[in-house]
Amino acid sequence: MIIQWIAHACFKVTLDNGKCLVFDPFGDIGYKMPEMEADMVFVSHSHFDHNAIEKLTGDFRVFDMVGSFSIDDVKIKGIASYHDDAFGAKRGKNVIYKVTAEGLTITHLGDLGHMPDEELYAQLEGTDILMIPVGGNYTIDAEQAFEICKRVAPNIILPMHYKTPGLAVEIGRLYHFDEKIKGFFDRAAVGKNQMEFSAADKKRRTRVIVMDNSMRTEI
Repeated sequence: MIIQWIAHACFKVTLDNGKCLVFDPFGDIGYKMPEMEADMVFVSHSHFDHNAIEKLTGDFRVFDMVGSFSIDDVKIKGIASYHDDAFGAKRGKNVIYKVTAEGLTITHLGDLGHMPDEELYAQLEGTDILMIPVGGNYTIDAEQAFEICKRVAPNIILPMHYKTPGLAVEIGRLYHFDEKIKGFFDRAAVGKNQMEFSAADKKRRTRVIVMDNSMRTEI
Protein backbone atom coordinates (compact mmCIF):
# COMPACT_ATOMS: atom_id res chain seq x y z
CA MET A 1 0.00 0.00 0.00
CA ILE A 2 0.96 3.64 -0.45
CA ILE A 3 0.40 5.94 2.53
CA GLN A 4 0.30 9.69 1.92
CA TRP A 5 0.18 12.38 4.57
CA ILE A 6 -1.83 15.19 3.00
CA ALA A 7 -1.64 17.59 5.98
CA HIS A 8 -2.97 17.98 9.53
CA ALA A 9 -4.79 14.70 10.34
CA CYS A 10 -5.54 13.76 6.73
CA PHE A 11 -4.01 10.65 5.19
CA LYS A 12 -4.69 8.90 1.91
CA VAL A 13 -4.03 5.17 1.71
CA THR A 14 -3.99 3.56 -1.73
CA LEU A 15 -4.29 -0.21 -1.68
CA ASP A 16 -2.65 -2.52 -4.20
CA ASN A 17 -6.00 -2.99 -5.93
CA GLY A 18 -6.29 0.78 -6.47
CA LYS A 19 -8.91 1.43 -3.79
CA CYS A 20 -8.36 4.76 -2.00
CA LEU A 21 -9.04 5.33 1.68
CA VAL A 22 -9.06 8.92 2.97
CA PHE A 23 -8.96 9.81 6.66
CA ASP A 24 -10.19 13.17 8.04
CA PRO A 25 -10.25 15.45 4.96
CA PHE A 26 -9.93 19.10 5.98
CA GLY A 27 -11.56 22.43 5.12
CA ASP A 28 -9.78 25.78 5.15
CA ILE A 29 -6.98 25.47 7.69
CA GLY A 30 -4.37 27.56 5.91
CA TYR A 31 -3.93 24.76 3.37
CA LYS A 32 -6.10 23.83 0.43
CA MET A 33 -7.35 20.26 0.43
CA PRO A 34 -6.09 18.80 -2.88
CA GLU A 35 -8.56 17.24 -5.27
CA MET A 36 -8.63 13.47 -4.96
CA GLU A 37 -10.91 10.55 -5.57
CA ALA A 38 -11.86 8.23 -2.74
CA ASP A 39 -13.58 4.90 -2.30
CA MET A 40 -13.84 5.02 1.50
CA VAL A 41 -13.75 8.12 3.69
CA PHE A 42 -13.29 8.05 7.46
CA VAL A 43 -14.46 11.01 9.54
CA SER A 44 -13.43 11.00 13.18
CA HIS A 45 -15.71 13.89 14.19
CA SER A 46 -17.75 16.74 12.73
CA HIS A 47 -15.29 19.64 12.98
CA PHE A 48 -14.46 21.45 9.73
CA ASP A 49 -10.79 20.48 9.80
CA HIS A 50 -11.68 16.78 9.79
CA ASN A 51 -14.97 16.31 7.92
CA ALA A 52 -14.66 18.12 4.57
CA ILE A 53 -15.99 15.28 2.45
CA GLU A 54 -17.23 17.83 -0.11
CA LYS A 55 -13.59 18.28 -1.14
CA LEU A 56 -13.45 14.69 -2.42
CA THR A 57 -14.71 13.10 -5.61
CA GLY A 58 -15.81 9.61 -6.54
CA ASP A 59 -18.54 7.23 -5.51
CA PHE A 60 -17.22 6.89 -1.96
CA ARG A 61 -18.72 5.52 1.21
CA VAL A 62 -18.45 7.63 4.35
CA PHE A 63 -17.75 6.12 7.77
CA ASP A 64 -18.53 8.46 10.64
CA MET A 65 -19.82 6.17 13.35
CA VAL A 66 -18.91 3.48 15.83
CA GLY A 67 -19.32 -0.11 14.66
CA SER A 68 -17.81 -2.95 12.66
CA PHE A 69 -17.96 -2.99 8.87
CA SER A 70 -16.50 -4.94 5.98
CA ILE A 71 -16.08 -3.98 2.33
CA ASP A 72 -14.47 -6.52 0.04
CA ASP A 73 -11.22 -7.43 1.81
CA VAL A 74 -11.17 -4.35 4.05
CA LYS A 75 -12.28 -4.75 7.66
CA ILE A 76 -13.21 -1.61 9.57
CA LYS A 77 -13.87 -0.95 13.23
CA GLY A 78 -15.05 2.43 14.50
CA ILE A 79 -14.17 2.77 18.18
CA ALA A 80 -15.81 5.23 20.58
CA SER A 81 -13.64 7.85 22.26
CA TYR A 82 -13.74 11.55 23.16
CA HIS A 83 -12.31 14.79 21.80
CA ASP A 84 -11.43 15.94 25.33
CA ASP A 85 -10.68 14.73 28.83
CA ALA A 86 -14.21 15.43 30.11
CA PHE A 87 -16.14 12.61 28.39
CA GLY A 88 -17.00 14.89 25.46
CA ALA A 89 -18.35 17.79 27.53
CA LYS A 90 -15.88 20.25 25.97
CA ARG A 91 -15.52 19.17 22.34
CA GLY A 92 -17.74 16.14 21.83
CA LYS A 93 -17.10 12.60 20.72
CA ASN A 94 -14.34 11.17 18.53
CA VAL A 95 -14.29 7.96 16.50
CA ILE A 96 -11.05 6.02 16.22
CA TYR A 97 -10.82 3.94 13.03
CA LYS A 98 -9.03 0.62 12.96
CA VAL A 99 -8.75 -0.58 9.36
CA THR A 100 -7.28 -3.91 8.30
CA ALA A 101 -6.23 -4.56 4.71
CA GLU A 102 -3.40 -6.42 2.94
CA GLY A 103 -2.25 -8.01 6.17
CA LEU A 104 -1.80 -4.67 7.96
CA THR A 105 -3.89 -2.88 10.55
CA ILE A 106 -3.95 0.92 10.45
CA THR A 107 -5.35 2.83 13.41
CA HIS A 108 -6.19 6.52 12.99
CA LEU A 109 -6.85 8.13 16.37
CA GLY A 110 -8.59 11.22 14.99
CA ASP A 111 -8.70 14.02 17.57
CA LEU A 112 -8.31 11.80 20.60
CA GLY A 113 -8.33 14.10 23.63
CA HIS A 114 -7.81 11.74 26.56
CA MET A 115 -5.68 8.86 27.74
CA PRO A 116 -7.23 5.47 26.93
CA ASP A 117 -8.63 3.28 29.69
CA GLU A 118 -7.91 -0.46 29.74
CA GLU A 119 -10.94 -1.23 27.59
CA LEU A 120 -9.83 1.17 24.88
CA TYR A 121 -6.24 -0.05 24.98
CA ALA A 122 -7.55 -3.59 24.45
CA GLN A 123 -9.35 -2.44 21.30
CA LEU A 124 -6.16 -0.85 19.98
CA GLU A 125 -4.21 -4.10 20.24
CA GLY A 126 -2.87 -5.46 16.97
CA THR A 127 -2.21 -2.05 15.44
CA ASP A 128 0.64 -2.12 12.92
CA ILE A 129 0.52 1.52 11.81
CA LEU A 130 -0.59 4.15 14.31
CA MET A 131 -1.61 7.62 13.12
CA ILE A 132 -1.50 9.69 16.28
CA PRO A 133 -2.04 13.39 17.11
CA VAL A 134 0.89 14.91 19.00
CA GLY A 135 0.25 18.67 18.98
CA GLY A 136 -1.87 19.08 22.10
CA ASN A 137 -4.32 21.91 22.80
CA TYR A 138 -7.26 20.22 21.05
CA THR A 139 -5.92 16.67 21.42
CA ILE A 140 -3.51 14.63 23.49
CA ASP A 141 -0.12 16.28 23.74
CA ALA A 142 3.38 15.00 22.99
CA GLU A 143 3.89 13.31 26.36
CA GLN A 144 0.50 11.60 26.28
CA ALA A 145 1.11 10.49 22.70
CA PHE A 146 4.44 9.00 23.72
CA GLU A 147 2.81 7.02 26.54
CA ILE A 148 0.12 5.70 24.18
CA CYS A 149 2.74 4.69 21.61
CA LYS A 150 4.65 2.76 24.24
CA ARG A 151 1.54 0.91 25.34
CA VAL A 152 0.12 0.15 21.88
CA ALA A 153 3.58 -0.77 20.49
CA PRO A 154 2.77 -0.52 16.79
CA ASN A 155 5.36 -1.27 14.12
CA ILE A 156 5.09 2.21 12.58
CA ILE A 157 4.12 5.49 14.26
CA LEU A 158 2.97 8.34 12.01
CA PRO A 159 2.69 11.59 14.01
CA MET A 160 0.02 14.03 12.84
CA HIS A 161 -1.98 17.06 13.96
CA TYR A 162 1.01 19.22 14.86
CA LYS A 163 2.06 22.74 13.83
CA THR A 164 3.50 23.07 10.33
CA PRO A 165 4.25 26.25 8.34
CA GLY A 166 1.04 27.79 7.05
CA LEU A 167 -1.28 25.82 9.33
CA ALA A 168 -3.90 28.10 10.88
CA VAL A 169 -4.52 25.87 13.91
CA GLU A 170 -2.80 26.65 17.19
CA ILE A 171 -1.15 23.41 18.22
CA GLY A 172 2.33 22.35 19.30
CA ARG A 173 5.25 21.56 17.01
CA LEU A 174 6.64 18.09 16.29
CA TYR A 175 9.78 19.03 18.23
CA HIS A 176 8.08 18.26 21.54
CA PHE A 177 7.19 14.71 20.46
CA ASP A 178 10.67 14.20 19.03
CA GLU A 179 12.16 15.10 22.41
CA LYS A 180 9.97 12.52 24.17
CA ILE A 181 10.78 9.62 21.85
CA LYS A 182 14.53 10.28 21.71
CA GLY A 183 16.45 7.15 22.67
CA PHE A 184 13.29 5.04 22.92
CA PHE A 185 11.95 4.65 19.35
CA ASP A 186 13.86 4.64 16.09
CA ARG A 187 13.03 7.71 13.97
CA ALA A 188 13.26 8.32 10.25
CA ALA A 189 12.28 11.25 8.05
CA VAL A 190 11.31 10.19 4.53
CA GLY A 191 11.72 13.66 2.95
CA LYS A 192 8.45 13.39 1.04
CA ASN A 193 4.75 13.06 1.79
CA GLN A 194 4.34 9.38 1.03
CA MET A 195 5.76 5.95 1.69
CA GLU A 196 5.14 2.43 0.47
CA PHE A 197 4.63 -0.24 3.07
CA SER A 198 3.62 -3.89 3.15
CA ALA A 199 3.31 -6.60 5.75
CA ALA A 200 6.71 -7.90 4.62
CA ASP A 201 8.30 -4.54 5.54
CA LYS A 202 7.56 -4.79 9.25
CA LYS A 203 10.60 -4.57 11.51
CA ARG A 204 11.20 -5.86 15.02
CA ARG A 205 11.55 -2.39 16.50
CA THR A 206 8.92 0.34 16.49
CA ARG A 207 9.79 3.22 14.16
CA VAL A 208 8.51 6.78 14.09
CA ILE A 209 8.30 7.91 10.48
CA VAL A 210 7.96 11.62 9.78
CA MET A 211 6.63 12.64 6.39
CA ASP A 212 7.26 16.00 4.74
CA ASN A 213 4.01 17.67 3.70
CA SER A 214 5.76 20.59 2.01
CA MET A 215 3.97 19.57 -1.19
CA ARG A 216 0.78 21.01 0.30
CA THR A 217 -0.91 24.01 -1.33
CA GLU A 218 -1.33 26.99 0.98
CA ILE A 219 -4.41 29.18 0.60
